[in-house]
Amino acid sequence: METHTPGPAQLLFQSGDNDSAAFAALYDLTSPQVFGMLTALFPAEDDALQATTDAYVTLWRQAPHFTFDFNVDHADELARDRTVVAWINSIAQQTGRYHRPDATSEGDVDRMRAIAARLSELEPLTQAQALALTTVWLGGRTVEEAAVELDVALPTLKSRLRDAAVRLTRHYLSEITGSTSADSDPLLATRVTGTLSSSGGQTAAFSDDVETDLHVGLGTELATLNALQALDDDNAVAVEAWINRQDREIAAQLRARTALFQRMLTWAYRRVAAHPPANLLDSVLEQLPEQNVGIGFIETVDEYEVEEDPDQQRRSRAMFIVVGAVLIIAVIVAVIFLNTGDQRIRSAVDNADDQTSVSATMDGASVTGHFSTEEDVAYLSFSDVTELEEDQRYQVWLFEEPGGSVVSVGTYTAQQLENGEVQFRGVNNYELLWITVEPETGSETPSSTALVEMPLEQ
Repeated sequence: METHTPGPAQLLFQSGDNDSAAFAALYDLTSPQVFGMLTALFPAEDDALQATTDAYVTLWRQAPHFTFDFNVDHADELARDRTVVAWINSIAQQTGRYHRPDATSEGDVDRMRAIAARLSELEPLTQAQALALTTVWLGGRTVEEAAVELDVALPTLKSRLRDAAVRLTRHYLSEITGSTSADSDPLLATRVTGTLSSSGGQTAAFSDDVETDLHVGLGTELATLNALQALDDDNAVAVEAWINRQDREIAAQLRARTALFQRMLTWAYRRVAAHPPANLLDSVLEQLPEQNVGIGFIETVDEYEVEEDPDQQRRSRAMFIVVGAVLIIAVIVAVIFLNTGDQRIRSAVDNADDQTSVSATMDGASVTGHFSTEEDVAYLSFSDVTELEEDQRYQVWLFEEPGGSVVSVGTYTAQQLENGEVQFRGVNNYELLWITVEPETGSETPSSTALVEMPLEQ
């Protein structure tokens, strides 16, 4: 009987259900490229091992939240696997980037040049383009850092990276679709140039400043750089916010391009691989959150009865009464706790020494965010909220740092926002709060233009 070996996509979704065995199998499939990327960045093995461990712990944490950006119903298994592997590599790249300040040493420009020179996948690029792309992707540099190390003007490097991404993605598409039908993989049909380009017939020149670039209509080009994870956190947040302000169709195209560019990077650098030490998997598994072992095994235990003596029965009845009373008291306390939770959060914020407020408008409504970093809590208050269609809801989102996951606070009707306050803890873990209009059942990720974009960091 023929058996089917699960691929990365299936193993990822099993891992999201707390399946550590599936996660170990996913590690075995993907760790050579992850460890290879991080070894290129960190010559010292201890640094590469620590970054690899942290990347997989992050992957385990984010696995339950992973969703595809395209219609999976019309994508084959190979398409899903490509996207999952690219997502894992993007986590590894960003983990390496955040580890750089604490590393013993890091791969310099000469190391990046040597790697780029031996990769035939980069042959469609000029030497300057290949070195720039490798320095940013494998070297974990931002465009500002890469410009300094490569001794290139920042606007020139931005243009070089944009052109490299588009040119190499065209080559990737021709290589992949040569043996694979694009019909089964929507991302293979994604345009990398054309309708999303700047209007006016001539693309404006990059500047040193991202805000200026956005102002002159270079949002699409910056989205390409963001797909390469070449922007620092603040600039990446600004570009993500710009994408979210676009029409739904344009935003969807931009996100599809991001997924396509990251697939291209995974393909182009797939031969930068190294097998990690055999004991690293055990170290990774030891650092994962504790798994829920379940209680299904209890059903296999044979039932039997033990006859108690009269004294034991009386003691059991007395114990039952005491436990019952304790449980009733506990329930009452829990109800009080839940019903006053909102008041405690608001009181904690309002009485905090570092309490800050940020106001915004939302289609004519007024929204005020009240935050306290010291208490790590926040709440929103609303007035004059516009009623939505019956099958729509307002949905509140919290975004981590770029590359992090998006968390839904909840969905709300206009009346619920007017009569109560959106409240949440752990505000220090997030950088942005967005409010969008979503279907009544809610969405896993924002699918419409943001009505509110509120920074959570001062």
